[in-house]
Amino acid sequence: MTATSRTYLSALERGRQSPTLDKLEGIAHDIGVHPLTLLIYAYSAELSEHEVSAATARVQRELEELVRYDLSSQ
Repeated sequence: MTATSRTYLSALERGRQSPTLDKLEGIAHDIGVHPLTLLIYAYSAELSEHEVSAATARVQRELEELVRYDLSSQ
Protein backbone atom coordinates (compact mmCIF):
# COMPACT_ATOMS: atom_id res chain seq x y z
CA MET A 1 0.00 0.00 0.00
CA THR A 2 1.32 3.37 -0.89
CA ALA A 3 -1.20 5.70 0.74
CA THR A 4 -0.90 4.43 4.27
CA SER A 5 1.26 2.37 6.53
CA ARG A 6 0.27 -1.02 7.92
CA THR A 7 0.31 0.54 11.39
CA TYR A 8 -2.21 3.18 10.32
CA LEU A 9 -4.44 0.59 8.65
CA SER A 10 -4.32 -1.53 11.78
CA ALA A 11 -5.33 1.49 13.89
CA LEU A 12 -8.26 2.11 11.50
CA GLU A 13 -9.38 -1.50 11.78
CA ARG A 14 -9.30 -1.32 15.58
CA GLY A 15 -11.24 1.95 15.59
CA ARG A 16 -8.36 3.95 17.06
CA GLN A 17 -8.12 6.24 14.06
CA SER A 18 -10.66 7.85 11.75
CA PRO A 19 -9.57 8.41 8.16
CA THR A 20 -9.72 11.77 6.46
CA LEU A 21 -11.38 11.88 3.05
CA ASP A 22 -7.92 12.15 1.48
CA LYS A 23 -6.76 9.01 3.28
CA LEU A 24 -9.96 7.19 2.35
CA GLU A 25 -9.39 8.12 -1.28
CA GLY A 26 -5.80 6.86 -1.07
CA ILE A 27 -6.85 3.55 0.48
CA ALA A 28 -9.55 3.08 -2.15
CA HIS A 29 -7.05 3.82 -4.91
CA ASP A 30 -4.56 1.35 -3.46
CA ILE A 31 -7.08 -1.49 -3.36
CA GLY A 32 -8.56 -0.60 -6.74
CA VAL A 33 -12.06 0.52 -5.82
CA HIS A 34 -13.97 3.79 -5.93
CA PRO A 35 -13.98 5.67 -2.58
CA LEU A 36 -17.78 5.43 -2.48
CA THR A 37 -17.54 1.65 -2.75
CA LEU A 38 -15.27 1.61 0.28
CA LEU A 39 -17.65 3.82 2.26
CA ILE A 40 -20.67 1.72 1.34
CA TYR A 41 -18.79 -1.44 2.28
CA ALA A 42 -17.80 0.04 5.65
CA TYR A 43 -21.37 1.05 6.43
CA SER A 44 -22.88 -2.20 5.19
CA ALA A 45 -20.44 -4.76 6.57
CA GLU A 46 -22.84 -5.84 9.32
CA LEU A 47 -26.07 -5.56 7.30
CA SER A 48 -28.03 -8.34 5.67
CA GLU A 49 -28.14 -8.58 1.88
CA HIS A 50 -31.65 -7.12 1.92
CA GLU A 51 -30.54 -4.18 4.10
CA VAL A 52 -27.59 -3.51 1.78
CA SER A 53 -29.92 -3.48 -1.24
CA ALA A 54 -32.31 -1.11 0.53
CA ALA A 55 -29.48 1.20 1.60
CA THR A 56 -28.00 1.22 -1.90
CA ALA A 57 -31.38 2.07 -3.40
CA ARG A 58 -31.82 4.88 -0.86
CA VAL A 59 -28.40 6.33 -1.70
CA GLN A 60 -29.26 6.22 -5.41
CA ARG A 61 -32.57 8.05 -4.82
CA GLU A 62 -30.92 10.66 -2.61
CA LEU A 63 -28.16 11.28 -5.16
CA GLU A 64 -30.77 11.80 -7.85
CA GLU A 65 -32.62 14.25 -5.57
CA LEU A 66 -29.42 16.17 -4.87
CA VAL A 67 -28.67 16.44 -8.58
CA ARG A 68 -32.22 17.70 -9.27
CA TYR A 69 -31.88 20.22 -6.43
CA ASP A 70 -28.50 21.35 -7.71
CA LEU A 71 -29.84 21.79 -11.24
CA SER A 72 -32.86 23.74 -10.02
CA SER A 73 -30.60 26.08 -8.03
CA GLN A 74 -28.66 27.21 -11.09
